[in-house]
Amino acid sequence: MLTKEPDELARTVRMLAASVNVRILRELVRARRRGDGWMYLSQIAAALDEAPGTVANGLGKLAPLLEEKREKGLRYVRANFTDVRLELEKPERTTRA
Repeated sequence: MLTKEPDELARTVRMLAASVNVRILRELVRARRRGDGWMYLSQIAAALDEAPGTVANGLGKLAPLLEEKREKGLRYVRANFTDVRLELEKPERTTRA
């Protein structure tokens, strides 16, 4: 889990709110498990059947969770990890005095 801090968790949930962002992240995690995980924008777009502009926008929102490099004019990204889980915990009930 990235954090147990409520504000950070809320930020993470907002970052992943769009389904395309979750699909991008899942594809990058799969690629990371299969090998070094580097994919360029067109590869991700083709794998998800999405427009490159949509993927580029999603990558911007997911930037804190990704590594990036540029080679020969191509922007490559990969996930920083090989598994994604989002865990929510309810606060313990407090008794009123």
